Amino acid sequence: MNKYIKASILILSIFISLTLTNVSGSSELYEEKITLNDLYQLKEISSIDVSHSAKQIAYSVSSVDEKKDRYRNDIWLLDVNKNKEEILLKGNPWIGKTKFSPDDTLLGYLAPGRGKYSEYQQIWTINTKYSLKRQLTKLNTNISDFEWSPDGTQMILVAESRAIDKETDIQTPKPIVIDRYYFKEDGKDFLGDERQHLHLLDIKSRTTKQLTKGTSNEILPSWSPDGKKIAYVTKTGEMDRTNNYDVYVLEIDSINNPVQLTTNLGADSSSSRPQWSPDGKKIAYLHGGDPALAWYALQELAVIDLDTKINSILTKELDRNASSPQWSDDGQNIYFVIEDNMKSQLAKYSLEEQKIEKIIPSNYYIAEWAKNYVVRNGKIGLILSNTNSPDEVFFYDENNLSQQSHHNSELLSSRKILETETISFTAADGEELFGMMIKPDNFDPSKQYPLIIRMHGGPVSQYGLYFNYDWQLFAANGYVVMVINPRGSSGRGLNFQKMIFADWGNVDADDISQLADYAISLGYIDENRLGLGGWSYGGMLTNYVIAKDPRFKAATSGAGISNILSGFGDDQYIRDYITEIGTPWDNTETWLKVSHPFLNADNIVTPTLFLVGEKDYNVPLIGSEQMYQALKHLNIPTELIVYPGEYHSFSTPSYNKDVLERYLAWYDKYLN
Repeated sequence: MNKYIKASILILSIFISLTLTNVSGSSELYEEKITLNDLYQLKEISSIDVSHSAKQIAYSVSSVDEKKDRYRNDIWLLDVNKNKEEILLKGNPWIGKTKFSPDDTLLGYLAPGRGKYSEYQQIWTINTKYSLKRQLTKLNTNISDFEWSPDGTQMILVAESRAIDKETDIQTPKPIVIDRYYFKEDGKDFLGDERQHLHLLDIKSRTTKQLTKGTSNEILPSWSPDGKKIAYVTKTGEMDRTNNYDVYVLEIDSINNPVQLTTNLGADSSSSRPQWSPDGKKIAYLHGGDPALAWYALQELAVIDLDTKINSILTKELDRNASSPQWSDDGQNIYFVIEDNMKSQLAKYSLEEQKIEKIIPSNYYIAEWAKNYVVRNGKIGLILSNTNSPDEVFFYDENNLSQQSHHNSELLSSRKILETETISFTAADGEELFGMMIKPDNFDPSKQYPLIIRMHGGPVSQYGLYFNYDWQLFAANGYVVMVINPRGSSGRGLNFQKMIFADWGNVDADDISQLADYAISLGYIDENRLGLGGWSYGGMLTNYVIAKDPRFKAATSGAGISNILSGFGDDQYIRDYITEIGTPWDNTETWLKVSHPFLNADNIVTPTLFLVGEKDYNVPLIGSEQMYQALKHLNIPTELIVYPGEYHSFSTPSYNKDVLERYLAWYDKYLN
């Protein structure tokens, strides 16, 4: 045989072999490890809406514009029947909520206005067939929410009302005058007289009429099916001093006498829109728990009958947080999201059978923060992820769940996604704790590996069975990664959730130390190379752990605080502090107890990296500064990284990448 033919056959054989192994997912030549640069390639899906005909799905895709160092949003339109999708609106960095008009011809969305309105978020529409854009509002203020009327001729808006200073030639900024009890908020800086009120927009004339006024905020409006009433949520009592949210209803033609529907002292539907039944006789909402428990209280699915004013809590026996209720078209079922142990599942409550049925498989996690799903004509559009793939758009129809978008598929197909294993162990007091673990590539149980434990924020939150890029990145760099949901986490019921009430860094810190014990007992963790870290309460818990447990050789504490006294009046949690731990002068012992890491900083031996946004009012800069200064004084290896102009969550891609770079460098320095 000719040597050139032999060579050609050999090359072809190698190509076929490599192609087949790549398809099977076993070829390391075609599958690279997750890298730091992949952070810029990942797409984030949000703001889903399903057309009323259930033939189209609109949603937003966030990506990184590396040249401008900012995030951009594209609106995508997906034809469900043809399984075809296209970009409807491209490249705007500030696109907000999207919502179909009742006739499906228009898609409403939030984006900055033109000209002198460019600094304010306005209402826009785009024709879904011809892609023609139109700015509907021209208000000298931000619009944060909207809902179409049932006939499509009007919108109800949530817009900010505030006094606007007249233009002046003086360049020196005016003094900031503060007279509010709750006077600062992350992302908003110092608060003044601004309020959020309801406005009615006429689509044809583009004119607006303010419906509510006063000293409260009115949020989360919802139209009655006949278009004559608006349900909404506001606070009952002094706005700045209470978290007592209630559901109200006003008639469009008689706006001066809104009716208060709920009287519970807790936060009713403070984060979830009240939902009218199809016949307009009932409203589904979230019943807030005991206000004395602050954020440790459960949110439960409830319904109020508008004729009798009788409230029924439907998930009383569930002992799990519920969120985002929506009615079925026939009014016989209410869909909602159940937060369970490492799961977030869509379920439905049958009013006739008084029974809960979970309808999405437990290995899919419905989008953690937005709880994104929309019910239309018995069909459901969702944003779901699992441990192998980030959020994508799915469609649920007649018990069939199908993935509709594949924005991250190309990247993930060329990356080795390491398996996320579930773990559990029994704590010393008998409580079973659950979590996850990712091992490095080519893991060999006969070898010893460094361990990184990551801790979630909250404190009332949970780690779930969803894709986590950070964990994959750490594992790709040779670390075993472990996480658990310690006491105080959600998803395990009220008693588990409130275990750390006014007792931060005690049993939950012990749970983390016992996770380290469990890890070491497996035989492949090097007990001399233990690392940990987290952000927000995860940063706080990091500080609590290293002040009690000297075994950890590296820690990263993001946006945390340890001298809790310094948070009083400096962050946005004044109401929550008073509810949970009282005032410093009345409950000094409790304040000192929860400030343990700062007051016992001389017990810390762990090299610790502190990171924080310069303008973070959630967990302000001072919390990281004080811990950095304490460790620096004690000659413990430490650094403080401050990100200019950033709040609690960062809006600059390069800063988010820098955080991960510094994590890896810090862990590498002290664990390898």
